[in-house]
Amino acid sequence: MNLINYCAVQGGNFGDDINLQLWHRLFPDLSKLKGQAVFYGIGTLLDGPHDRSVRKVVLGAGIGEINSAQPDSSWDFRWVRGPKTASEFGLSSDFGVGDPAILWPGLTEVELQGDGPVGLIPHFATWDHFDWRSVADKAGMVAINPREAPHKVFANMRGCSQILSESLHGAICADAMGIPWAACILSHRFNEFKWNDWMATIHRRYNPLVMHRPLVREISPAKGWTNRIARLVHYKRYTRHPNLRPLRVATQEDVSAVANTLYAFGANPYHFSCSHHRHIDRQKAAMLNRCEAFARAYDLQFEPDPKYF
Repeated sequence: MNLINYCAVQGGNFGDDINLQLWHRLFPDLSKLKGQAVFYGIGTLLDGPHDRSVRKVVLGAGIGEINSAQPDSSWDFRWVRGPKTASEFGLSSDFGVGDPAILWPGLTEVELQGDGPVGLIPHFATWDHFDWRSVADKAGMVAINPREAPHKVFANMRGCSQILSESLHGAICADAMGIPWAACILSHRFNEFKWNDWMATIHRRYNPLVMHRPLVREISPAKGWTNRIARLVHYKRYTRHPNLRPLRVATQEDVSAVANTLYAFGANPYHFSCSHHRHIDRQKAAMLNRCEAFARAYDLQFEPDPKYF
């Protein structure tokens, strides 16, 4: 069993991949934890059954489906992604501190690019199913590939004046960087539970831009029928958007409609905003305090870089 339990997406997903860099930087001897516990950090990792015989320590992970938590005495919760995850595990709302990706030192506040383009960050699987660079170009935006390494994604984000993101960590990182952002729903993969879970920690209203034409470059007849049935039965309607499951290949009319909607939304800077810096500062302070307590409990070194904290 791996020491750090995270969602290792084949082909990469920058939000999940922050796990590989952040935790060993904060806890240089984290490997000492191996054999004592499994570490759960950034990501939607807590759904469903887990091995009760293994100690599991959680610093910021969350769940993605309603009624999917299975609490037991093997969990050591330091904090979770938000109050909805906390509630599902029977924890007080004080445990719903926020997403630990904001602790990554590369997410320092940046000088805003007032004349930079709007950056569009699809969900990593949405990215795979269509040419979003072309769509973004038609919308006067720049598409940011979520499958690239974190430092490359952050570098691309820094050149943007605003961020429109279907990727949850696109929004989280924009917030930490001080880049105004908004949420958008491009496909059925958008998970409302986890977005609301996190957004409750920054006291921000959930109001995403919704595309009603899912774009895919190819789809098999069998998958089309499966999606049609999923729409009819409202599959995962409490967390996803089954009506956005594609039934056919996107047409040029679909592409134009999506691009025009994105253009109109992106042209209004009032659609984009950040959390107040006090919410980010409060989250960081709470997370660092809990990191320190975790390190003491497991006899680990804790070395946050004073240049960033």
